[in-house]
Amino acid sequence: MARKSRKPSASGTLDAAAQAKAEMKLYRTAVYARLSVEDSKNPDCDTIENQLSLVRNYVESKPYLRQTAEYIDNGVSGTRFDRPEFMRMVADMRAGEIDCIVVKDLSRLGRNYLEAGDYLEKIFPFFGVRFIAVTDGYDSINPNTAEDGLIVPLKNLINEAYAKDMSKKISTAINIKQRQGKFIGCRAAYGYMKSPEDKNQLIVDREVSGIVVRIFECKARGMGNASIAKMLNEEGVVSPMRYKYEKGLTKNKRYADSLWNDGTIAAMIVNPVYIGDMEQGIQKEAMYMGIQKHKPQKSGRIYVEGTHEPILSRELFDKVQNIIEERKQKVIADRKKYANVQRKDNIFKHILFCGDCGGRLNFRRKARNGSDGVKVSYDYYCPNSDSYGEKFCKKKSIKMQDMEEAVGAALRMHMNLFLDTKEVLQRLNRTAQAKQIKTDYKRQITDTRNRLERAQSMNSSLYNDYADGLLNERDYLFAKQKYVKEAENLAQKLSELAAMQTTYETEYAGGQDFAKIMEQYAGFEELTSDMAHALIRRIVFFGEGRIEIEYAFDDELKALVELAESRKEEIACMQRAV
Repeated sequence: MARKSRKPSASGTLDAAAQAKAEMKLYRTAVYARLSVEDSKNPDCDTIENQLSLVRNYVESKPYLRQTAEYIDNGVSGTRFDRPEFMRMVADMRAGEIDCIVVKDLSRLGRNYLEAGDYLEKIFPFFGVRFIAVTDGYDSINPNTAEDGLIVPLKNLINEAYAKDMSKKISTAINIKQRQGKFIGCRAAYGYMKSPEDKNQLIVDREVSGIVVRIFECKARGMGNASIAKMLNEEGVVSPMRYKYEKGLTKNKRYADSLWNDGTIAAMIVNPVYIGDMEQGIQKEAMYMGIQKHKPQKSGRIYVEGTHEPILSRELFDKVQNIIEERKQKVIADRKKYANVQRKDNIFKHILFCGDCGGRLNFRRKARNGSDGVKVSYDYYCPNSDSYGEKFCKKKSIKMQDMEEAVGAALRMHMNLFLDTKEVLQRLNRTAQAKQIKTDYKRQITDTRNRLERAQSMNSSLYNDYADGLLNERDYLFAKQKYVKEAENLAQKLSELAAMQTTYETEYAGGQDFAKIMEQYAGFEELTSDMAHALIRRIVFFGEGRIEIEYAFDDELKALVELAESRKEEIACMQRAV
């Protein structure tokens, strides 16, 4: 028997059955637009405004699509999928706030064949999200999507090939300019500015070049990086990024109050730009060769001498480099000296913060030779008072052992509360009253499910009445909206009833992830990094032994405690009524 054709009509619409199925749901729709830096430089290229206009008009023309969000990545390559707005859209999708995503064409989704395919074939379907590429005529709910499956991979391959070709041309052009000693960076190093006549030529910024000389002179006299930064901050010298912000060279407001720090000094004092030489290719990436962004060794960089006016003498620069090298060799020697001493890991890495400045605390090991051998101690400290001064942040530190004991004791109290609450709730759920309530929820779920199926059935039959001329378009849309709304409300009610019924299960102990992790670490003897990061979002240290802990599942535990209390009152009330 010949297979019946299910090709779309010339207008690109779905067939009647698929259309009816699609219109049974009102989709919360996200509009997504993207434009790369290279595209924006091309006068013939599409614009963000044109993309948005086309996609918005498409959404407005479909009664089953309702735009609820808009995401725009302007000046971001399609070869990357860590685009800020794209990732925000994915987060909203995972949170269940989006049912449909509409873009102008498939290349707006991305120009990486494998990752684009993963989103279309795995991720979007997994979250039940409909995906539409308007000008490509692609709609994931269309049954032809499966039959014409070669078209989308082919378009993705073409998009990736285009991106690789652009990458090759751009990389070649950049490499040629670098070898000619031309500056190709976004912003000039502190102490320099781009020439108004030639953006690839650096000229000295006389307003701050004296600060650069002073920094190198201080380092040549033996001052540490943190001490230099602290001195500049105390004198009110504007930091490099704040200077660029005030000059309008960057518009990111986070730099408006930025200060000098030891990292800024460390980067400056090794930069040969200050002796008139150009070192470029410090960070490389070549998409067309499959080379990810990385920092190559010195031998892999491009170094050209005498490309612009120097700020420093070579003698001063070389003196500072010798001091840096001596310090480096001393650190290496100290590491070798204590190489056999066991090192401990920072189990609070990325989650331990200062209560005054908000910065992360550093983990420090101190080793020294004593009469009875090598003695090692560990502590956490805030480094910002060293660079920024006491008026910015107070000096504070705490021994590693004291921090681990305090956090461990707090976690044990937190987990004991969970275990006690879990036992109380499960005991209550085994009572006859709780079982009676659970049975009542089961009856309500069955009734609500039947009503939902009737609303969906009525909605489905509407299209046939409209197609047969029994309903005009106005009556059809009015009735459809009514049944769609009713179905949405019933679906919401069904979800809520099912969630409530679950809380009456004999072994219920809260949300699945929450209960699993709490039970996994219950009764722990030694605090580990995995445990700390699984159970804690943030630890704040204020000094003098005072800490505050933000637990990863704090809301879930509070909800469990409140549920146990309300369940106790509910069952007690039923027992009194008997």
